[in-house]
Amino acid sequence: MVLVYSKWASPLLDSINADIANTSTLASSLLTSIVYGADLFGNEAMFLTGNFGFDGYMGVPRLMGANAKQAAAQFNVAWQSIDPALNPSLRALTSAASLVGASGTYATRLLLADTMPLVFSFPVLPSSLDADGSDFEVTLSDGTTVTPQIAGLLPNLEYNERQTVVIDGDFGNRITPGSPGARYPISVAIVNDGTPLQMIGRSGPVSAVGLSIDSSNSYVAGNGPRLVSAKLNLYSDLGEGGPVGVGAASQHNSGSDSYGDQAQYRLRLYTSAGFSPDGIASLMPDDFSRFFQLKATTESGENITITETGVSYAIGNQGTISVVGLADLAPAGTPLNAAYVEDHDNYYDVILEGDLNAIKALSAVRMPSGNGYSAVYNPGGPGNSPDAPAAALGPFTVPSQDHSIPISFDLDGSKQVTFVETDGAVLRNPWNLQPVGRLLGTAVEDTVTGQTILAYIDPQERRFFSSFIASSSNASDLANGRSELSDIDLIDTRDADAASGVVVTGSFSRSAEDDSILQWYSVSDAEGTLVDPLSGSILKPSEPGYAEAASRRADLINNNTLELINSVITPFRITLESGSIYAPLITNQTSGEQYFAFAEANADGLEHYTGFGTNSWGLEDIFGGGDRDYDDMIVRFSLSS
Repeated sequence: MVLVYSKWASPLLDSINADIANTSTLASSLLTSIVYGADLFGNEAMFLTGNFGFDGYMGVPRLMGANAKQAAAQFNVAWQSIDPALNPSLRALTSAASLVGASGTYATRLLLADTMPLVFSFPVLPSSLDADGSDFEVTLSDGTTVTPQIAGLLPNLEYNERQTVVIDGDFGNRITPGSPGARYPISVAIVNDGTPLQMIGRSGPVSAVGLSIDSSNSYVAGNGPRLVSAKLNLYSDLGEGGPVGVGAASQHNSGSDSYGDQAQYRLRLYTSAGFSPDGIASLMPDDFSRFFQLKATTESGENITITETGVSYAIGNQGTISVVGLADLAPAGTPLNAAYVEDHDNYYDVILEGDLNAIKALSAVRMPSGNGYSAVYNPGGPGNSPDAPAAALGPFTVPSQDHSIPISFDLDGSKQVTFVETDGAVLRNPWNLQPVGRLLGTAVEDTVTGQTILAYIDPQERRFFSSFIASSSNASDLANGRSELSDIDLIDTRDADAASGVVVTGSFSRSAEDDSILQWYSVSDAEGTLVDPLSGSILKPSEPGYAEAASRRADLINNNTLELINSVITPFRITLESGSIYAPLITNQTSGEQYFAFAEANADGLEHYTGFGTNSWGLEDIFGGGDRDYDDMIVRFSLSS
């Protein structure tokens, strides 16, 4: 493994090292714009699982001190039997979090909250994840929908592990579905909360809004934790580690930390929930043979089953494979006993060594979960002494079942991605979300895996680093003749509690001969009804005087005239009052025509806007529809208070 850093890498390394050294114990310390050497577990952004994790384990009162075991039983969370001489930590004794600890970590009161791990194919951009949970909507079995109380990356905190978000809130109970009083999640969706959640794909950022998935109930037999992906790469340390304040257990736990040069290949197992032998205890580095099998197929069609650590398996005439051990657990050198605590995230690395042709013969991973193999539980499982006197009553989450998944190969590192903003949010192309920047040069080259990270600087002199090609500062020139139009997102500040207003930031571009200006004006509803500030009249878009009244409303907003140069992408920032809906108003300065988001208000009666995804739209600025390319102005925005 050889990572080569050029002179352009210094800001990147400074940013990563400063972030690792962050001693904050707040979960929000992870919401920095760092995705570094992260895996892509698919070809498009998608939900892989979004299941009910466990009920009532986050924020347990009195779960500290001499009476912690009694508190665990009182609040129905499992407790582990461990020799006190081992001086076990609280996490070795229970997978529940104390009221003080959980509330302190998330800076909000969490009392007996439930948990759902949301497992995605792409890493999320941490800076786009809202800690208040507003990016998500959970639908429950009784037909109600709830917003999580919090959302965060813990415990999936390493820079190459940010494909999983954990949400906490009141999502249900442990009553068996179909029984009176049963309440549990049936689905979860990503919604537009004004600051859309983004993911990072092979070509850069994509909006995650609109993704959804059905939820399974982890208290129902057959719904135990499972593997969702198994991805094989040449081993690299790129992206290992994360902030020390919230992730002491995630430091120095990589394959090379544990096994040195024996770490030739990394088979990353991606899971639907944390794995535990009993719901509390940790997997250990030598536990491969307890839980897993690997399948390989020789060129002649013979199937080879790999079951043991440290054994060299001949794969026909293609060479040999050895399982070195498991990694991404606790820091290397941690004593292997009942007090061992791994990082309990959704990732487990099987470290391999051997011949490349033999490695290429691997085909599947199996978890037998019985018949001499142990099952795994998610962290709501029973522990090692559920039948002890005065123990929690349960029920507890159910064990895994026998299952296999195919191994996907990424030996050239093409399914790994990096995007790091070191100087704040950079300018984006409003058409496709791509960061806008001028290439400075190659910052990092991994000579083993082939990963390359490029250094850029945007028009605002802000640096960023990416594994993909950035956008130029030229406005996108779209094909004309667009016939299918979609509604646009208005700016809705009705739920914002911000006395100082709501800040709208974003970017816009122009690809048109005529100069136009963009303004916003407040309306009363999504149909565009407004109150004329001059007469007090209530006007619909189809009624006489609407255009003049809209202009008067736009003039009430300070600094509400945005102009831009043709063919250039430009950032903007404007402050709007909370409690209203705002619609765009475009004035073609050449023709004098005004264009509204409501066709009835336009002089030609036509739709002049179309949506380009979440909080993004394009405009046609010519009377009668022009060439219908809708790139005469393209706008993308997000809200903050």
